[in-house]
Amino acid sequence: MDTYQKEIALIQKVLKENPKGMTVTDISRKIKINRNSVAKYLDVMRISGLVDMITFGPAKVFFPSKRVPIIDLLNYTSDYILVFDSDMKITMINDSFLGFLKVNRENIIGRSINDTILKHFGDNAELIVGIKEALEGNNFKQEIDIEKDNEIFFFLVNIIPTTFEDGRTGVTLIMKNNTDRRIAENILRESEENFKNLLRKISKK
Repeated sequence: MDTYQKEIALIQKVLKENPKGMTVTDISRKIKINRNSVAKYLDVMRISGLVDMITFGPAKVFFPSKRVPIIDLLNYTSDYILVFDSDMKITMINDSFLGFLKVNRENIIGRSINDTILKHFGDNAELIVGIKEALEGNNFKQEIDIEKDNEIFFFLVNIIPTTFEDGRTGVTLIMKNNTDRRIAENILRESEENFKNLLRKISKK
């Protein structure tokens, strides 16, 4: 969708100025872009939740969406979320994940998960197994550890089979960063073990 930001912004502007709705032809005339291109942009906008559509006989009338676009909802969470289709092409990624990977959205969207995300995670075997499971229609949930930039991170990974609005199938990957919790648990465990060792030494005296 980033490729069409200028055109999408124009369509959003004219729809806001005409809240009673506009047809593809109306929008095409208003923004002076050919009808087929406008129809393509509107399809992208519908999938992204930016516009609503109602059919009146043969005409399709478009309105500014009253829904919050799904990518905005995904950006409210600190979890790392990625959506890709059955061809392993990335269709959506939230800001938290982009920040962790230190990459720009335009360098990720539309590209293969193998050439992008998995490269960052060193082709993690458990992650690949989970993705294959989800592509076959099965949920996958497991805690895994991933090495990145010479650090170990612990994630609770949930990989879910997904169906898009147009009927295509894909996968949603949700990764919750449990690193701080695991480090705290390890520190507590070591402290308990040290305390037990101290008690053993005292009892032997």
